[in-house]
Amino acid sequence: MKFVKGAVIGSVATVAAMMLYQDMNRTTKTIALAGIMSALMIVLFTLETVIGAMWITPPAVLSLSVLFVFCFSYDWKFGLLSGVVFGLSSLVIAFIVGNPLFIIPTISVLPRVITGIAAYGIYSLAKTLCGKSNNAFVKESLPYSIGAFFGIILNTFLVLVALTLFAPTEYGNTFAGWFKAVITLNFP
Repeated sequence: MKFVKGAVIGSVATVAAMMLYQDMNRTTKTIALAGIMSALMIVLFTLETVIGAMWITPPAVLSLSVLFVFCFSYDWKFGLLSGVVFGLSSLVIAFIVGNPLFIIPTISVLPRVITGIAAYGIYSLAKTLCGKSNNAFVKESLPYSIGAFFGIILNTFLVLVALTLFAPTEYGNTFAGWFKAVITLNFP
């Protein structure tokens, strides 16, 4: 719990510093935002793990929403950074909890890095396609929804593929088996 308090205090201090110094240069703001993102994602992953201890499977909705917010904030490089932080957070939490599958970096980190870059690409494409619309919802909100929707689907698909390819054989490495497990756990 001390870790969570420290991350929250660090995030609040960083936000306060950013509010006090509005005239910071772009690099400093980007570094501060990356620090806030990292702390927030680690805190939310920890929270999801605690929630997951009460239920069958931890929901990734909190950390995925943070991933997409930060992916859509800047450019593809920030999408890459967001994916790396998301994947490393998943790896660290897997070590803490003792999840034998997500201790493997090709399962916990690689799909999340690809998701960060691809979600930004899908968002950018949707923003370009919707940018000519006269409707404010279509022009401003729809690209975020499209990027997040396909990002969630892509994250799930890539993790299932990584589980199929890289999980130890005693878990039964078939895509159909992993897909059934995901459906069973998420839609009882």
